[in-house]
Amino acid sequence: MDVLSKTSRSLLMSKVRSTGNRSTELRVRMALVRNGVCGWRLHSDSIRGRPDFWFDAQRLAVFVDGCFWHGCPDCLRLPKGNRDYWTAKIKGNIARAREIDAVLCAQGNRVLRIWEHRLKSSEGIHRVIQDIKRELAAESSPMPELP
Repeated sequence: MDVLSKTSRSLLMSKVRSTGNRSTELRVRMALVRNGVCGWRLHSDSIRGRPDFWFDAQRLAVFVDGCFWHGCPDCLRLPKGNRDYWTAKIKGNIARAREIDAVLCAQGNRVLRIWEHRLKSSEGIHRVIQDIKRELAAESSPMPELP
């Protein structure tokens, strides 16, 4: 049973932002700037799924996934109330993310998904930035010559 009324819960949930979230996207954005990583656009609506960060030259889409909303196997704690709704909602989010990944990869793009819990510490953020830099460097390396 929810401790909040339906109206109060609705008001609370309406305040959850899909972009500009301080605990996820903004931390990565600030870390990218601090580390001199450039060449990205925020929420490019020209790319399927509107990735949080899109590196056009390297064709890399970076998504920062919230642990609750995307069903993190390590962190997810479903609410006790309305469990069927939340289970279906999160399964739908996971399925949509997989479909977006498949479409982007089929178009020749690469996808990097980052879990929210990796951004809880400065060490975790450092590792995320290293992962992004590694992906960017892999794409920018020269193509091997074919025999």
